[in-house]
Amino acid sequence: MIHEGGTSNSKPLSVWKEKDSIDRVEVEALVMILKTRGCSWSKRSGCTMCGYNNSVFPDVTSSDLIMQVDDALKSYDGEQYIKIFTSGSYFDPMEIPLETQRSIAMSVGSSAPSARLLVETRPEFINRQGLEQVGRYMDILEVAIGLETSSDNIRMENINKGFTWSDYIRGGRIVDDTGCLLKTYLLMKSPFMSEAASIGDCLNSIKDVHEEFPGSRISVNPMNIQSRTLVERLFRKGLYRPPWLWSLMEVLGTGTQLTKGETLIMSSPTAGGKKRGVHNCGECDPGILEAISSFSIDNDRKLLLHHYHHCMEDWKEHIALSVSDPLYSDMWMRSRS
Repeated sequence: MIHEGGTSNSKPLSVWKEKDSIDRVEVEALVMILKTRGCSWSKRSGCTMCGYNNSVFPDVTSSDLIMQVDDALKSYDGEQYIKIFTSGSYFDPMEIPLETQRSIAMSVGSSAPSARLLVETRPEFINRQGLEQVGRYMDILEVAIGLETSSDNIRMENINKGFTWSDYIRGGRIVDDTGCLLKTYLLMKSPFMSEAASIGDCLNSIKDVHEEFPGSRISVNPMNIQSRTLVERLFRKGLYRPPWLWSLMEVLGTGTQLTKGETLIMSSPTAGGKKRGVHNCGECDPGILEAISSFSIDNDRKLLLHHYHHCMEDWKEHIALSVSDPLYSDMWMRSRS
């Protein structure tokens, strides 16, 4: 972490640097989280796992947003990748006004003309004019959509995401057609899903996204328990366990085979190795997380092979139980950990 913004609306929520991948080569990335008015969907309904509405700043102005970005860019030191995150969607005009979207891109493009810029958005806010007015200032614009799953039923009933697979396809097509890059987030182990079912859903989703957008990037995001969410309530009652690292490794390795290496599959787990994030027994977690981080750069499956720890037997038992009774299997595992 480079710095956090404190209470000032002219300072970003946080800024840090991390490793990422461009064209399967490791690069440095500058990451900033902006203080914004919050996600429009969260105000209307919200997703079952998302706690980003805990960080909402209703009094933020357009000038504040531009000053936040300029403050974060003071830490820029030639990084090839810049990521701008908010609590919602970059292209939502209620969160970042249209003219401010353009002004932010101008600031980033002026400071880092050869860098790739990543922003996130829900698909309903994607349109050609918006992409073009932001992308014109950047060497490459990458747009990330939190699809979570290719199953409309799971996305609506388990996650309450509020958009459909066809909405995602429409948005992704516009991203493609305007010469931008598409990145898709998939959620691993939605609430009310068993461990075994979550593996199957992730693999089905990887296959579906790859078939529609071959050569794009997919980020598998295993569930982490965020505050004041439905998932946290289930977790506190012992009715939900975040996924195993063994399950994540299975998804990444098999997913790479399904796409024949044409679509980069990656994962950077939030709270990895902790009780509220993807984890195994604790002893083997650091080594596996390191392997996943290295794998995410170039999808070398050899990095995921030959890992073993005695807790793998518990995972296998959990998988078997989850096929017959998903809630019981999570309760059983919580009682043992």
